[in-house]
Amino acid sequence: MTSTAPPGEAPPDANADLTDNEDDLLNQPTGTFAALRYRNLRLIWIGQTGHAAALWMEQIARPWLVLDLTNGNAVHLGSVVAMRVIPQLLFGVWAGVIADRVDRKTLLQLTKIGVLTLTVVFAAMLVFGMLELWHVYAAAFIRGIFMAFDQPARQSLIADSVPPRLVTNAVALMSSTQNLMRIVGVMMSGLLIGLIGLEGTFITIAVVYLVSVVVTQLIDVPRRKRTTASGVRGIVSDLMEGVCYAAQAPAVRGVLLLSVIFYGAGMMWMQVFAPLFARTVMDTGAFGFSALVAAGGGGCLLGSLLIATRPPRRPGWQVAMSIAVMGAMLILFAGSPSVPGVGGSIAPYIALFAVGIFHGAYIPLTHTILLTATPEHLRGRVISLVSLDRAMTTVGATLGGLLTAGIGAQGAQFAYGLFTLVTGFAVFILARGLRDYRLR
Repeated sequence: MTSTAPPGEAPPDANADLTDNEDDLLNQPTGTFAALRYRNLRLIWIGQTGHAAALWMEQIARPWLVLDLTNGNAVHLGSVVAMRVIPQLLFGVWAGVIADRVDRKTLLQLTKIGVLTLTVVFAAMLVFGMLELWHVYAAAFIRGIFMAFDQPARQSLIADSVPPRLVTNAVALMSSTQNLMRIVGVMMSGLLIGLIGLEGTFITIAVVYLVSVVVTQLIDVPRRKRTTASGVRGIVSDLMEGVCYAAQAPAVRGVLLLSVIFYGAGMMWMQVFAPLFARTVMDTGAFGFSALVAAGGGGCLLGSLLIATRPPRRPGWQVAMSIAVMGAMLILFAGSPSVPGVGGSIAPYIALFAVGIFHGAYIPLTHTILLTATPEHLRGRVISLVSLDRAMTTVGATLGGLLTAGIGAQGAQFAYGLFTLVTGFAVFILARGLRDYRLR
């Protein structure tokens, strides 16, 4: 099945039946939080809030644990990040096929339960002194498997829960709660590490994950009848259908290309360089690390709320430019600790806040394009293709650790920022199908 929309416009949406006539359209809610008036979206949003809070607490606690276990080894830090992303390369596209074949709520609930179980076991091993470095690698890999299945199921449910007109608003609100929890979660994690240690922090993370499991169970979206071929051949055929659609849709192709840049280079400020800056450049400890990530999270929150408040008609133009500008801000972050005097202590936080604004805009814009440019029955598969781009985090994190060992954290971050700026601008110039994409 292919779209019948004119080139460069969003195709007709399977959720159009949520808006039956012109009177219903006029009576739909408006404003920054309009999508939250729909019950299922509220439940997904609440569940994601708990999940995101725990995730960002873990994003601080796990790198700090690795640095403690390895006496500050940057290569291990990058390698653990890479280990978490490898499963998305191995299973991500197949997870999209599964998300289009089974009940998406059930799949999402299973991933939440799996993450909770993994976190409880990990915390118990840490508390009883049984945890070794290879356990951290193994847990990162298993966590990556659950993430691979979580993404297509959750993103597809967002589009299933609101009328087409509010998809951009819903996606931006989901992104904003992720960014808000980046601030709350990382600051809480930094404080908890200082107050109750890494053991108590991971116990708290497990408790927070429990909230997400409970709320996800309450989601009640209609089951859609799926007509899919059985067996391995049918699964491969389904996958190829999604790949072929993505290959022929200019806007989707452009998003996938931008995501290679974003996940391979643009995201490394948070995954690799922020903990290294805090530990080796700024010497601010775990709380300073969490404050850096929180500063970026504050910018991300602002960026996503701007998209929720004023959803753009041409998201392709904005998403391409956001990557290029984010690269320029990353270059400023790389040099910010070298600002003379007290400015060197403040400038990194200001720079990351600016990075976060464009980072926060990028996520809802790309998800909006993927959800609106893809028919309902293909959404899981098309969204899962981004997992191949996320696998670039493996390359980016590994090279980031090696590059840091050679030229230092600031030099490596400068190189990554320059790459993001140049390649992002190149995509903006060359990918006309993405640049001209319009929402109906």
